[in-house]
Amino acid sequence: MVNLIRRAAFLLFMTIAGTAQAAETPAPPPTPGPNSWAAHGAAPLKSIETIEITAAPEHVWAVVSDFGGYSWLPGVARVEASGDHTPEQTRRRLIMTDSGVIDETLIRWDAEKKTVAFHRDRDDVKRLPAINYMTHVTVKPGADGRTLVEWKGRFYRGHPFNDPPPGLDDDAAQAAITALHRASLAALKQKIESETSSR
Repeated sequence: MVNLIRRAAFLLFMTIAGTAQAAETPAPPPTPGPNSWAAHGAAPLKSIETIEITAAPEHVWAVVSDFGGYSWLPGVARVEASGDHTPEQTRRRLIMTDSGVIDETLIRWDAEKKTVAFHRDRDDVKRLPAINYMTHVTVKPGADGRTLVEWKGRFYRGHPFNDPPPGLDDDAAQAAITALHRASLAALKQKIESETSSR
């Protein structure tokens, strides 16, 4: 009888000890799912820049709508493209002057609204301290026959989780995308206006 009591007490002790140990052992962190980082501090950012071009909207649209003809972008040596302006099927590779490459996919091509939209297929925070970058370029009528071009982008900072390091925070992403949009618009303006002035 004494042995049975001792055995029952021992089993009860081991059960309590095991429960306490399990309570003290932290659970492993959950496995991140697609875009789960968006709930851990990163908020979507946007940049909208415009420029006026001395040319008719139809002329500007002819350049902007040529998804495979963006070799006029700053730092681009040449463009390799495939597709016929069908969204999600038309792709291009920007071959940069530093031998790097940027792959992009067309996601909208609207001749009526004179808008094209595309996104980068892969993130490279060494080249651009932002991720999930998607942009819209829209051609609008301006005053006196001129054209307004809007370059609008949506993106996240380069480090999507909390406590981003310097250079991969919101400010760095915003500054880099804004500079990219302004440089792209300036290059577009130079290309078109130099063509029209030479005619």
